[in-house]
Amino acid sequence: MAANYETLPGDIVRLVGGKQNIKGLTHCMTRLRFDLADYSKANTDVLSKTAGVLKVINSGSQYQVVIGNKVESVYEAIMEQTGVPGGGMVEDDTSEDKDVGSEKKSGIINRLMDTISGVLAPTLHVLAAAGIIKGLIALTLTLGWVSDTSGLYMLLYSIGDGFYYFLPIILGFTAARKFKMNEILGAAIGATLVYPSMVNIASNLAVSGTVFAGTAFEMSYYNTFLGIPIVMPGSGYTSSVIPIIIAVYVAAKLEKALKKSLPAAIRGILTPVIVLLVTVVFTYLVIGPVSMGICGVIAMFVTFLYNIPVIGGIVAGALIGGGFGILVMFGLHWVIISLGLSTIAVQGFDYMLACGSIGPMIGMAQGIAICIAAARHKNQKVMDLALPGTLSQICGVGEPLMYSVLIPLKKELYLNILSGCVGGAVLGLLGTRIYMFGGSGLFSFPNFVSAASGTTDLIKYCIGVAAGCIFAFAAELVIYNNDKAKKLL
Repeated sequence: MAANYETLPGDIVRLVGGKQNIKGLTHCMTRLRFDLADYSKANTDVLSKTAGVLKVINSGSQYQVVIGNKVESVYEAIMEQTGVPGGGMVEDDTSEDKDVGSEKKSGIINRLMDTISGVLAPTLHVLAAAGIIKGLIALTLTLGWVSDTSGLYMLLYSIGDGFYYFLPIILGFTAARKFKMNEILGAAIGATLVYPSMVNIASNLAVSGTVFAGTAFEMSYYNTFLGIPIVMPGSGYTSSVIPIIIAVYVAAKLEKALKKSLPAAIRGILTPVIVLLVTVVFTYLVIGPVSMGICGVIAMFVTFLYNIPVIGGIVAGALIGGGFGILVMFGLHWVIISLGLSTIAVQGFDYMLACGSIGPMIGMAQGIAICIAAARHKNQKVMDLALPGTLSQICGVGEPLMYSVLIPLKKELYLNILSGCVGGAVLGLLGTRIYMFGGSGLFSFPNFVSAASGTTDLIKYCIGVAAGCIFAFAAELVIYNNDKAKKLL
């Protein structure tokens, strides 16, 4: 049954329990993300079978309705029909106890995934756009089409790099919205992390000392705060992700406590003063160094695998390349993305995101093969499902094809994972590096170009993509079963 996108928004609202049951609503590239007052009121069985809905996921404290490419228009229609104010947020008409109870039931992992996705998702489109621009400018520089001293290069590069440089400010804002605190205060905390004097501390001051000397966690510092070392990356916290999210989380808890305890007469002015003082100092002295340590351990582990001759890179690449799509299904990919962004900020490159980037290209090749096989058997239903999903893969959106075709057919899902393993293994074997998180799908190629390495990693990426896509395309033509597709789709 074809979806009726005029009636679908109203159907969704009714089946999630009505307008009164919606506490908040956001959306990502393919999913409506509801914050519901009572999750038991949602009719998941009926909603999941509604035409136009690909899948329903009750992920922890978030109720996700997978729509696909039409998600933005459905979201806007729901907003218009329900009158949900201000960015999808509604008044909290349930008790805190009930909210806390639902969070406890969700588990730590689900809450972590929900938090990271909630903070990063609003930035995704602009993050990708900035990455594409930055990659294309790097490519033109490498090819000698522009000079790094020209006004053209400087202006265009500022568009691509500016967003990444000041990312903590933007994430401070989105994290504050997620944690329900003053959004400007969250942005202000982010601003302190990219303040020029702090960013340039490594170049302006001599090394004052070293902590954890002789260990894998050895870090130098350039100044102290009341005798406590200020340990931070040489380039500061520009482009970083993890420190600002943790910092704003701490700030939100502190702000909430202060609003309850301070007298009303001084609450308005003293709350931001105390929050800024405590949070920023705590971030520089504790949160930042701990985050650096965690990211450093993960980076060391990945580097260790890659340093194992031949087998290490193959294993790491296969695991990430084959498993990234599954991580997307459960929302776990945000952890890889945030860690990858942090690694790029520190090292200038990352291995994990390089292998994970192959997924949409694999999906595109497999989707084309499914369309060809379906056309050969004159199966219009499969064509109607596979073609839009394949087109989505071109732009790096994998859920439509995955939920509408791959998962129901099962073997196709297994092939998608296996093909990702093949392509990822090749990327891992070649030691392919990614230099920025920009576009996905066909727009991912500029991510592998840098001024220092040129197109070396781009060539490696093309080899890995070719290996995975050829395998996926050829194998799909072999395993496609039209009788099974008729029965299951």
